[in-house]
Amino acid sequence: MPIVSTAVFLAVQFDYLIVGGGTSGLCVAARLSEDKNVVVGVLEAGGYDPDLPEIAVPGLVGHTMAHPIYDWTFFSEPQVHANGRSILQSRGKGLGGSSQARFLAGSGESLNSRTLRPSKEEFDALEELGNNGWNWNSLLESMKKARLVFLRPITKSLFPASIPPIHAALFDAAENLGVARCAETGHGVVLGAMPVFTTVDTRTATRSYAASGYYKPNANRSNLLILTGAQATKVILEDHTDGKKKAVGVEFIRDGCWLSSSGPERVTGSFQSPQLLELSGIGNPEILNAYGIETLINLPEVGENLQDHTMIFTIAEVDEAMDTMELLLDPQQQRKHVELYKSQRGMLASVPTSGSIFLEPSKLGNAEELRAWRDLAESQCSSYLSNIRYPRLKKGIQKQYKLQREWFSRNKQAEGEIIFFNGHYPSAELQPRLGKRYISLSAALMHPFSRGTVHIKSANPLDPPAIDPNYFANDADVEMTLRILRLAFKLQETAPLRDVIKERVSPSKEVLEGNEQDDKLKEYIKNTFSSVFHPVGTAAMMSRELGGVVDDKLIVYGTSNLRVVDLSILPMELACHTQSIAYAIGEKVCCFHLEEHLMG
Repeated sequence: MPIVSTAVFLAVQFDYLIVGGGTSGLCVAARLSEDKNVVVGVLEAGGYDPDLPEIAVPGLVGHTMAHPIYDWTFFSEPQVHANGRSILQSRGKGLGGSSQARFLAGSGESLNSRTLRPSKEEFDALEELGNNGWNWNSLLESMKKARLVFLRPITKSLFPASIPPIHAALFDAAENLGVARCAETGHGVVLGAMPVFTTVDTRTATRSYAASGYYKPNANRSNLLILTGAQATKVILEDHTDGKKKAVGVEFIRDGCWLSSSGPERVTGSFQSPQLLELSGIGNPEILNAYGIETLINLPEVGENLQDHTMIFTIAEVDEAMDTMELLLDPQQQRKHVELYKSQRGMLASVPTSGSIFLEPSKLGNAEELRAWRDLAESQCSSYLSNIRYPRLKKGIQKQYKLQREWFSRNKQAEGEIIFFNGHYPSAELQPRLGKRYISLSAALMHPFSRGTVHIKSANPLDPPAIDPNYFANDADVEMTLRILRLAFKLQETAPLRDVIKERVSPSKEVLEGNEQDDKLKEYIKNTFSSVFHPVGTAAMMSRELGGVVDDKLIVYGTSNLRVVDLSILPMELACHTQSIAYAIGEKVCCFHLEEHLMG
């Protein structure tokens, strides 16, 4: 899969052209190019820097975030329901996409433990939304294709290389609050406390991601060519004999030159897929006309239905004897751990997130509190639905809300996640004090009711899209986040975790004092929350009657061969980390190619 020059790339007639060499894109590229009779091209706007420590070293995760070379550094529109804040929408830029930039929450299997996957009900819901063959059984097979089994002792498996003692104290505290440990995370029910599986190559203690897993082993394939530094600007569509539009090429810019290449397209990216579709004339005519773009396919659902996980941190100072990430601020300790890393040991060999707790509704409130929360959600969902102008989109989101209510009532789905971070989580508002040690717990919302949008804001493809997640538009999302955060407080106050905590430093004592504590905490949430960077839904895979953008083969409605292959096709958020799902989507779409090939 050589990285080639512009001249070489333009000289090739491709059978498949993939826009974006990200998590799903490289998976698709590698699988399609297994067929030596086809030629596959990949356009990637970023570069390829596999040896960069900030990418390769697990203990340095997060260091490429907001770096313009390795991150698109998108920001949301000012959030009306979050005091006007613009929230970072980090997306990986470069071969591997967000899998080169995220926190390594994993996919894969060891011999003794399975990866953290979504629940069976969540995957089966995809079929309920009009997607034949998208269910637990089929997607389980797709996820397994992306796994790597380590024929090594369990001490060198998917678990972090260095698990801090506080990790055990967290799980013991959870058990003392009635939250059991989850012994099996791959069987379709994801609830309880569990270690975080990490995508780290234990042979080298380096990040395992799309570029290392799908690109590097196939780098010498002559039928798969990659052009880096090339940003797609438009899909070229022509009339097809079946009355639909056919993708015949893509326009792109590289080194300031506007160019085009030919081949049926597959596009990737929860923010940039809808942007590219709209720039190509696929979307809402009102939006396209406003920027002088001819509407080729009237598809007003493009860019709608945006959902994202949110998280809010509580940070506590712990005993100085504890080994937390603040150790690496000490030059002497830093040198020590650099030496340890040479033998795949120490804090640099693993990520600081070593544990998660997934919480069903009954762990977050009593029956009366949960009933009030459900009533609030339903009331505000009804209000939101009444303002949707497009009947199909309205019907689809109505179906999504129905599924969310059923999950909540059955009490078998995680509504919240508490993530353990072995250190002071990076914050612009609050910095760690030198010589101190910290731990952080995040309260993350799994199934938000709020829905947002992603649309172009000009006809210039180099302008970022207008991203409006509409965070906390539904007050029920704030209420549930508050309940998850309060459980994180309880964990800090429960033995044995409380025995190592000296004091809570965030939120401050001022926020937690007085009679209006809930109101102050809600403001704290709105003022300090961040994205978990799991955007979905903007090119939703649903039946056309439910407002889908792509069908169950991931083909854009109104086209004969243009596919969207990324997390934007998920119609609803899943209670998990999404890296493994992105791989599964890539693996599954290649099954469609095989079926089509066999059928002639």
